[in-house]
Amino acid sequence: MKLLSYIFTLELLWCILGPGIGIGVYFLTYWNWNTLPSGVNLADENTDGRFVAERALYDLGALTSRGPRVAGSETNERFAVDWLYGAVETVARQALPEYDVTYEVQRVSGSYFLDYDDYPITSYYRNVQNLVVSIKRRDSFSGKYLLLNAHFDSAVTSPGAGDDGTMVVVMLELMRQLTQHARSPLQHGLLFLFNGCEENTMQGAHGFVRDHPLAQSVAAFINLDVAANAGREIMFQSGPNYPFLMAYYRDYVQRPYANTLGEEVFQMGLVSSFTDYETLSKQGGWPGLDFALSSYGYLYHTALDARETISAGTLQHIGDNLLGLVRALGSADELGNIQEHREGTAVFFDFMHLFLVYYTETTAMIVNIVLGVLSLALIVGTLFMIMRKDGAVGSNILFEAGMTLIVQTLSIVLGAGLSVLVAVIFDACGRSMSWFSSTWLLFGLYFVPCIGGLTLGPFLYVHFRKIPFLHDQGRVILFLHAQHCIYAVLLITLSIGGIRSAFVLLFPIIFYCATTIVNMIIQFRLRVWIYVHLVGQLVPVIYFCSLAVTLFAVFVPMTGRSDNRSNPDLQMALFASLVTLLLVGLLTPFIVLFRRKVYVFGAILLLFLVTAIVAATPEGFPFRERTSPQRYYIFHHQRNFYWPNGTLRDSGAIYYLHPQDRHTPELLQSEVPEWSAAQLLADECEKELYCGIPFYINRYHRQSGSSYWLPAMEPPIFPERVSFEFVSREAPAPGRVRLYFRVQGPSHMSLYVSPLAGRSLVGWSFSERIPPSGKRWNGQDVYFVNFFSGSMELTPFTFYIEIEHAAAGTAQSSDSHFYLSVVAQYMHHDSVYRAREFQTLLDKMPKYAHTVAYPGYLESWIF
Repeated sequence: MKLLSYIFTLELLWCILGPGIGIGVYFLTYWNWNTLPSGVNLADENTDGRFVAERALYDLGALTSRGPRVAGSETNERFAVDWLYGAVETVARQALPEYDVTYEVQRVSGSYFLDYDDYPITSYYRNVQNLVVSIKRRDSFSGKYLLLNAHFDSAVTSPGAGDDGTMVVVMLELMRQLTQHARSPLQHGLLFLFNGCEENTMQGAHGFVRDHPLAQSVAAFINLDVAANAGREIMFQSGPNYPFLMAYYRDYVQRPYANTLGEEVFQMGLVSSFTDYETLSKQGGWPGLDFALSSYGYLYHTALDARETISAGTLQHIGDNLLGLVRALGSADELGNIQEHREGTAVFFDFMHLFLVYYTETTAMIVNIVLGVLSLALIVGTLFMIMRKDGAVGSNILFEAGMTLIVQTLSIVLGAGLSVLVAVIFDACGRSMSWFSSTWLLFGLYFVPCIGGLTLGPFLYVHFRKIPFLHDQGRVILFLHAQHCIYAVLLITLSIGGIRSAFVLLFPIIFYCATTIVNMIIQFRLRVWIYVHLVGQLVPVIYFCSLAVTLFAVFVPMTGRSDNRSNPDLQMALFASLVTLLLVGLLTPFIVLFRRKVYVFGAILLLFLVTAIVAATPEGFPFRERTSPQRYYIFHHQRNFYWPNGTLRDSGAIYYLHPQDRHTPELLQSEVPEWSAAQLLADECEKELYCGIPFYINRYHRQSGSSYWLPAMEPPIFPERVSFEFVSREAPAPGRVRLYFRVQGPSHMSLYVSPLAGRSLVGWSFSERIPPSGKRWNGQDVYFVNFFSGSMELTPFTFYIEIEHAAAGTAQSSDSHFYLSVVAQYMHHDSVYRAREFQTLLDKMPKYAHTVAYPGYLESWIF
């Protein structure tokens, strides 16, 4: 009995109950996050104007029935446009007589500049197609419009059921409900922009902004996009500088899901993705809201993004939220004179999707500073209370408080360091991303070591430093105050630095301040104060569990579509350390009160070891065939390089492998032996402009040092040949030369332009002003043009390039002036255009792989 009483102690009970309660709270928040409304069926449709998910699902099935809708393809330019036009026509025909519904297919051409770091793009487009629908009440129209935007084109190989078919059919159903029911007394008009070219540098949205006559009447917009296939939509960008939009979101959205943290993460470039929001906001100058499905995006931009992956609950959730919001904004007085309501940015976040908290950035600064100062004042007040109550010398208490703060800070560093160490070891052992499909492994691999570090510091300090003037509970209070002090200093610092996401620190600070005040009133009565403190931790723990669900649901899938240069386990380790600190930073000091601390550290070690062992089994293999595939970009390229006199200096075909995750190319080489002979692309990059690779987007060049290529025995098969010719030459001014060219090819083309040393680009056909150079090559400026032709019209295009010499008047007819590469991508053509060797190589790909594969062409000249 003595042995049993020794083993089964209160410490052991807490070692079981503690993790159990934490995991229970986490799954409660996960259940809440994953719970969606039931979809409304057509049979249940009534006259109250509620969104009908079943009809939207039917529309989605029709839209995706022809497969991928890549801009420039027949499926996008003919089928999708015709189908959408017919659907809108039906809505207009069924609209109530008080609504004026007009619609048209906009064909637009234009250009604009995308100022991306090191790899800017001049985006030039011809005949992009948008379907624009105007809805306004005949008896009350202010002259202003609320714009709703979604794109109907899809990524290569993807049916686009999620991205962005989901939002397209949601917009169609919104149109039906708004025009077929009288409970929508709109003061302003509604513009529904179904844009046909988002995946190719957001050209459809730009064409509407710059060319459509109704664009000048837009007051605000709602952008709808998708980076996942399930769950609920998050509102992750607002404004900028028009916080009243968040007030409407708070008041009229049924189930809010919005967070300033997501907005700042996106705008700081930590998410390598772009939406039409940037184009509508920057080019149009309009305030707006940016919505997206973003959780568990394993199938985003893959062939598995099919109709079957979209649930009625997801559509119903989006539709219910947007219908109320659009009705409210459609009658918002603020849209009548939008400039009067420019007030700065907002801080916003939801709590468990039950309600939204929103306030201006100015209010946030005041609240954060006041609470930060209050926190520090309460800490000082508590220290004086300890001095009076325990009769301790003030200098001793202050010294102990300072030492405790140092130890707590070191404990945080130790906890994060242990998590980072695990990430480095697993990566070195080739087991990175073991959590990619089995996300629960993150808890044991990265949360548990951090918890271990946070508990180890207080334990060691109290164990080795005995002090007579303070009991153990008093020492725990000092550790809790030290953690609270760290939160308060961070809150004040981040607020002064303009980081709105500092709001996350309000949860531990507000509730700790509240429980500290209560405990000061009861004078920290022994043991009683502990329960007061634990009760105060309940709400912060619930919120941070909810935040953790969102963080990992969004960022885990993204690690499968990044690159192979960085260790994604480091990212997860740092995320886990941050969340762990917020979750248990005000709980781990209680280790001091445990008599048999070996149970705590034994439980931590056991959880870590069990998880590490499981991660080393097939359960820890990152990829799954149908649910979380590994992504590959493999292209079959033909490259021709010419001397200045027009003779061929090099020619050949290659296979190019663009990396997407940490396991490229090792896994591929183990499955497909041919890739074991692959060579690094970096060796080619000094010799040729952009490595001599026909990049679809120039930022792919950023990964040239970790990309691979193989020689190909067979040349690619091209459905349409590229026709490129020099037309004429003229000298518009001394020291300048202008050369004219004509090019014809597939819908997706690019141009690389690089003036030789001593020359500069001063004019061309693709923009009025010359943009800044991208990353230089061999001391030369480099310019990239993304050239797109829509509407299935691939007519020849004549353009010019004008070069100026550094010393005026030195241009001679025999001089060379610049490199010019012409690039063509055949990304939406049938697989019959794959060479036999290429298809054989692709047939050997592992079952868990999703491969984007198509031919490309490059010819490089020196003129």
